[in-house]
Amino acid sequence: MTSNKLPRMGIVLSGMPPKDMLTIAQEAEEAGFYSAAAGDSTHDTYAVLAAAAAVTNRIKLVSNIATWTRTPVTTARACRSLALLSGGRYILGLGSMPRIWNENHHGISGEAMLSRMREYVELVRILWEATPDAPVNYEGRFYRVSGYRVHEPPPHPRIPIFIGASRLRMVRETGRRADGILFNLNYTIPWLKEQGIPALTEGAKLGGRSLDDIEMVGFRMIRVAETSDEAEHARGVFRRQLAEVYLGLDYHRQALEAYGFGEEVAAATRAQAAGDTEGVARAVSDRMVNTLAIIGTADECLEQVAENTALTDWVSLAPLTTGLPRSEAVSAARRVIHTFGGGGQR
Repeated sequence: MTSNKLPRMGIVLSGMPPKDMLTIAQEAEEAGFYSAAAGDSTHDTYAVLAAAAAVTNRIKLVSNIATWTRTPVTTARACRSLALLSGGRYILGLGSMPRIWNENHHGISGEAMLSRMREYVELVRILWEATPDAPVNYEGRFYRVSGYRVHEPPPHPRIPIFIGASRLRMVRETGRRADGILFNLNYTIPWLKEQGIPALTEGAKLGGRSLDDIEMVGFRMIRVAETSDEAEHARGVFRRQLAEVYLGLDYHRQALEAYGFGEEVAAATRAQAAGDTEGVARAVSDRMVNTLAIIGTADECLEQVAENTALTDWVSLAPLTTGLPRSEAVSAARRVIHTFGGGGQR
């Protein structure tokens, strides 16, 4: 982990049309933000970030996250293109995704996810470092490449690879092999202190490194609210999101249990078994909402984000815009930029 006089802030480009994402990326750069991130949740991360590279000059561009459902060759090509388009500002953030999404959406087995991630990262690095002088040949458990050639050397010696990790085994693997870690929104500060960072440190030691060699990025949903009614509405929206996505999948339920939300997970599981959709929503406690999202006035948001920046190298803030009209979604993102521009100094 690095130390800085001002905390580094990132913004997540989501919850709005891609053209608005580019506007927000430009404005975040002008306000001094360190990074702009786009994942595969709605739009294609590489398409959005390639466009963002064309309209920005300094800000880091992060896939948060790119799914591993593309072949390593396809991913390595995209990374090279983005590195060239951005002048070396691109960071590849990889994630394994929930098992059911891998199997039902992409036809990829959910077995041995840790081993698959290890092999995927290894192969992407080999493909990144390839030169025109020799073909790439690789024979692994999950991936095979034979006679693959590149037409030019890599834009720079190493592509930064961060891994999105929610559970301790993947956290350790990240510490062992990756350049950085992307903590999902459902981590808690106590878990990060007591389990997450120690596991990352353990993994780094296994890889012959130290924690200083790994960048830690926290991810938080946020709404800088202008009124108490707006804040309450945002909490309701986030509550439904937790019920539908995070309590609706085994992958996230298991992580939430580890983070200290066992009672909520148990209640949601009982409601799901009974077909009680509203019961799942009721299982989302105020404690979950207030822990996993940052919602409040500008001063309240600054205070809560500071708890995260004290432990991580930077925090990537995702404006909570679900259900908002286009203009209001952009305004919500701009409020985050205004509040945290210059490292959150007001």
